[in-house]
Amino acid sequence: MSSNVPDTVLSIRNIGIERAPGFFVVIEELDLRAGETIVLDAVSGAGKSTALGLIAGALPMAELPDTRHLIDGVPVTPETPRSEFAGPDKLGFVLQTNTLVSYLTLLENIELPVRVAGQQPDLEWQEHLIRAMGLRDLTARKPSQLSVGQRQRASVARALLGQPALLLLDEPVSALDPANVAEVEGLIVHLAAEAGSAVVLASHQAQTGEFAKTPRADHRILDHQGLSYSIFSTAGRSAAKVA
Repeated sequence: MSSNVPDTVLSIRNIGIERAPGFFVVIEELDLRAGETIVLDAVSGAGKSTALGLIAGALPMAELPDTRHLIDGVPVTPETPRSEFAGPDKLGFVLQTNTLVSYLTLLENIELPVRVAGQQPDLEWQEHLIRAMGLRDLTARKPSQLSVGQRQRASVARALLGQPALLLLDEPVSALDPANVAEVEGLIVHLAAEAGSAVVLASHQAQTGEFAKTPRADHRILDHQGLSYSIFSTAGRSAAKVA
């Protein structure tokens, strides 16, 4: 895919980070258009979470040649204000661990990124998310009063509230019991499609369930001159629509 396509959400060439002495995580090529999804599927320790951090512009990048990094057409550089490429309408991020603020209610947590950005939530979309996630009667509770599954559904709702161009998912169901996994995965797929978000999922547990047939990025380890490179790439592959 070309980054000149109007609805290209993510366009990356050759970004990386030295994660440990002599060990680099590199995204060689990754293009996504609105509504598409791709899975980063590799063994633990390969750098899947690090790759998501690179995509989000949250990690300092190593100096590599011919670098390109665009989120929804905005260059991701140290000079670009994060609000321009990582605002709630640009980027949503769901981590595998609880990231809710302990002293805020569930509703306040869901609204937090939008409020911090100085925006007003779309109340109709917000109500739809909360109902779809089965959280309607829990909005006044604090995170400590919620189950693990409820907290994770709230995290998904928070990430999607701004209807982001790009949704990043880092093992979003790894902490859930099997009874909740299928339900939460199904909700993610359905609601991301409604939001029109492109999706990148990092997981080593996506062999079954909603993401079982989703295209995978290629992954390889390259050892060169005493250095090791864990490389993700979608060169020559096509992503799939999220629904």
